[in-house]
Amino acid sequence: MVVATTIPTNGVDVSYRWVAGDPCALVFSGGTPFAAVVIEPEGDRVAAIYSVTNPDKLTGIRR
Repeated sequence: MVVATTIPTNGVDVSYRWVAGDPCALVFSGGTPFAAVVIEPEGDRVAAIYSVTNPDKLTGIRR
């Protein structure tokens, strides 16, 4: 399993989108996908938070 252990030194940009019907924050570093954070809602509460930082799984994400 690959997990991001540090924040990129050149900073990050965040873009908000919907992924599979759930709200998602896409984090980019230098134009390259760094992480995807998906919030799974349950009514007006958060049921789960999922984070993907594996670069191999982020290759399909475009800015």
